[in-house]
Amino acid sequence: MDCATVPSNRAEPSRFAEDRIDGWKSIAAYFGRDRTTVIRWARERALPVHRLPGGRVGTVYALRGELDRWAKLPADGTDAIETVATVATVADAGPALPVARFRPRLPAILAAMLTLVAVPLATLWPAATVSSAIVLPADAAVASRFLMARDLVAARTAASLTRGIALLQDVTAAAPDFAPGHAALAEALLLSREFAQQDDAEAFDRARVAARRSLRLAPDLPMARRAMGFIAYWADHDRAESDLHFRAALAADPDDALTRFWYGNILSDRGDHAAALRELDRARLGMPGSVALMTDYGWALWAAGRESEGRAILRWVEHAHPDFATAHESLSIIALVDSDFAAYARHVARVARLRGRRTLQLDAADPMALRRIVTDRAVRQLERGSEPSPAVAMLIAARTNRWDSIAARLRIGEARRERWGEAPILDWVVRLSPDANAWGARMARRKI
Repeated sequence: MDCATVPSNRAEPSRFAEDRIDGWKSIAAYFGRDRTTVIRWARERALPVHRLPGGRVGTVYALRGELDRWAKLPADGTDAIETVATVATVADAGPALPVARFRPRLPAILAAMLTLVAVPLATLWPAATVSSAIVLPADAAVASRFLMARDLVAARTAASLTRGIALLQDVTAAAPDFAPGHAALAEALLLSREFAQQDDAEAFDRARVAARRSLRLAPDLPMARRAMGFIAYWADHDRAESDLHFRAALAADPDDALTRFWYGNILSDRGDHAAALRELDRARLGMPGSVALMTDYGWALWAAGRESEGRAILRWVEHAHPDFATAHESLSIIALVDSDFAAYARHVARVARLRGRRTLQLDAADPMALRRIVTDRAVRQLERGSEPSPAVAMLIAARTNRWDSIAARLRIGEARRERWGEAPILDWVVRLSPDANAWGARMARRKI
């Protein structure tokens, strides 16, 4: 929508400031809807939103009086509003485009294969949305901290997650009966494992406590169900329990893109590729501009056998966002499948630098030495049973014909009754094996 200019009444600056609502998130909160819905209203139903001049990413605001008058206009029946503060159930017609976008130069093969959702300049993750079912705390300061924390968590950086978790702890202390606060804290803690170097066991334990508190207050809250489904799969390796929670979350809110994103990743991890891609496609409708989602979608395509498409997406992410560690992780696995140990080492070193972790010093100038160092390390891990998820070490061993070490790790797993994820990687181990039927049967017993 072409937005009006800034009002020119200079006589009442304090009144103007008091009446003004800045940003799509705050405008959405005023109506109790999510961000994509109010952007769609601006585009399709002339919601009065103004744009400040200048800047690369359009800054928008609205005036309460104009919003109130707009809300009283006859609706077309799709998103009828009872009052400005009281929200009816939304039947959202579809996703909205972000205000300002850019499209980096794409490889011709990628452009031919799919239409990419463009990525905002200022962030790797779209602003967090708040479901229309959530009623924010009456205390405006607590509500503001909750919304700010959600945006910080959505940014998925170590600093933003640390700050977001601190804000959500404040929120749950100030409003202990606010179930979404506990659920959002659980979500932030789960993300901190990957993006903020939080210890897995501690993060899962704290997230489980927060999610359970949320469910005691609101048994059907989709955010809390999603968190419990995530914990059930990745921490407890309980496929049935995970499905139960995710299906409950989607039954309560079928349009929750983050739930579909997380569930799609789990389906991909366990090898349910067609279902995974369906969920991720639904997530893409609701999360335009998410590099995290595009990266995982590329991996899911590759895992499903659509290898050229998946590679193209991941290479685009690597080129457009070289500091996004998850893309390098995915490309490191693909490099192993290709038996390209130099590329594997390069991506692993990049991930370690980005996440502040130590890794082996690998000399890519000597390919044979590099291959030997990587293999020796994998073999030690397998024979000691030191990695709870041994898929990558098994793939390295398979590429160097160390089937004795893979067999040793399978025996350890059988004795411990372990369950392993990363089915796409384990499936590649089977494909490389000397007897796919025999090795496949043994692997199948260990999969989640």
